[in-house]
Amino acid sequence: MNLIQSLLVFLSFVPIKDSSILIGKKFFLELNNLRQHYANKYNVPNMHKLIWSRTLVDISKWPNWDVSLPKARKTWRYDESVTYLPGFRDIKDQPGFTEIKDAAEAYFSNPYNNTYTMGHLELLNPVQRFIGCGPKFNAKFNEFSLIHVCLVGTEGKFTFFDTSRKSKKLPGSECHKRYKNEGGLCVAKNETEESYHGYSQDIIDDVNRIRKKYSKQFNVPNMHQLIWSDDLLKNLQNMAWNNGFMGARVTWRYVQLDTYIETFIERELSNFFEKTDVEKRSFISTNSDTTLDSLEFLNPLQKFIACGQNSNTPSLICLLGTEGKFTMFDSSGKSKEIPGSNCQKRYRNDSGVCVAIKPEEESYFGRQSDFMSDINQIRRRYAKEYRVPNMHALAWSNELAEILEPLNMTIVRAQAKKTWRYGALNTYDNTIYHIKADVTRFFEMNRTAKNDHIVKTLSDKDTMDRLEFLNPLQKTIACGRKEEEGVTYIICLLGPEGNFTIFDTSFQSQLAAGSKCHKGYYNEDGLCIMQIPTQVPIIDYRKMAEEERNKALTEEPEPEPILENHGNEISLGYLLVFLLAKLFFNI
Repeated sequence: MNLIQSLLVFLSFVPIKDSSILIGKKFFLELNNLRQHYANKYNVPNMHKLIWSRTLVDISKWPNWDVSLPKARKTWRYDESVTYLPGFRDIKDQPGFTEIKDAAEAYFSNPYNNTYTMGHLELLNPVQRFIGCGPKFNAKFNEFSLIHVCLVGTEGKFTFFDTSRKSKKLPGSECHKRYKNEGGLCVAKNETEESYHGYSQDIIDDVNRIRKKYSKQFNVPNMHQLIWSDDLLKNLQNMAWNNGFMGARVTWRYVQLDTYIETFIERELSNFFEKTDVEKRSFISTNSDTTLDSLEFLNPLQKFIACGQNSNTPSLICLLGTEGKFTMFDSSGKSKEIPGSNCQKRYRNDSGVCVAIKPEEESYFGRQSDFMSDINQIRRRYAKEYRVPNMHALAWSNELAEILEPLNMTIVRAQAKKTWRYGALNTYDNTIYHIKADVTRFFEMNRTAKNDHIVKTLSDKDTMDRLEFLNPLQKTIACGRKEEEGVTYIICLLGPEGNFTIFDTSFQSQLAAGSKCHKGYYNEDGLCIMQIPTQVPIIDYRKMAEEERNKALTEEPEPEPILENHGNEISLGYLLVFLLAKLFFNI
């Protein structure tokens, strides 16, 4: 192993502040200059300046470039033979740079096509916008070589410009959005916002356009427009990834992409809809317990989206909420529904899609007011179904809210079971659905299994999770967001009971729902509701008189009515004289 090879091996194990040092900053800059040169020489309208991508650098660390690469030619292509030797003062004398120019000139005179890679020409593909390079590992000698692998993205198809020199187009006139023409080269307006993984606004705009397209095509009555959620994004960035997420399929589902490419998603969706009905059902049934890939973008009930990278994987991950269960619309083509005709509350039909009336007020975590209505609705339902005599309605407690506000989860657990208990929710949305799911599993157990479940659960974590919301003796509640291990949940304190109590689930109760309400509560359709004391309104007559005086002083007096004689009417003066004459002279 020579000195240069030893240096490359050493660099591969030493943290490097800037990965581009490996290929050489001057080399990278000169490559963009070469792209600009060809853009102006051949009137290339869409030659883009390459941006360094650490993600592509990581992918370039693939241990064996001599085997088939299944992920190549989807969102990136590669040149595996870029020679870079340190020490050249003039980058134009660098062998690798000279090889790129020679390859281009050879192609201009005699165009050709290769199946896997076009070699150095890949670095001159005008529509590629990102690049990442690293030293190629030689598995045979177990060392890094002087040859570098360079990946360019995000295009999986090789595209080259018109080399006939007959193009009449203006260099830099057909730039990607958010790019501008600088001397014939398309340059990002804000390079820091551009990413190999995509641009957030592009993702949400394109996905909503796709959802609208399929809503109209298949007459989907409840396709909702997605709203970007910073709350989902925060959870995404902090969750542990292990070929999936442990918390998935409760209030969100996910899609894993190499990078965001609209055409790639469209192609996957087209492949799905070309299947037979049996094949479609089989695909959904087989994959719904993990992820359905691009088909997840068409779940009509999802309302929120966030896409980004997770620290444990270089892939782009998109979370969609608040539905944990995959729902597919009727894709038979026989639906007679009106697109956008069955929107959720606070949404309206806008050209076949359900759009939030006030999107700025919508949140992945939902609304507390909706939750309070939902939670008492389900308490009433179970009170009537199981004849629970003492199921009390929950009322919001500012006192509990003040207790909860400063606590972290460790202290919540430590202080529980005295005058309050706690339960956790992923969001305020879909509360009834998730409580039903937990309750159904619990109620299906026999008596012994139920008791064992309660004992084991309480010994493990001091809470019965969503069953806490059906403790009939609890009367007050307060909720707030709490973070644990980087993920945000909604934690609710319920009081005043410190012990967990569940009602008789054997269906043997002979009592009437709401028949044993605590003092100060009354039965309202099976649920014990707090009595609100009536109060006779106090009328402040002095204040009313003062208001009348002020009104009289500020308002202009109304004009006296004017009675006019219009000829055929009797004059009042004449009538008065006639009456007086009759009185005195007895006419």
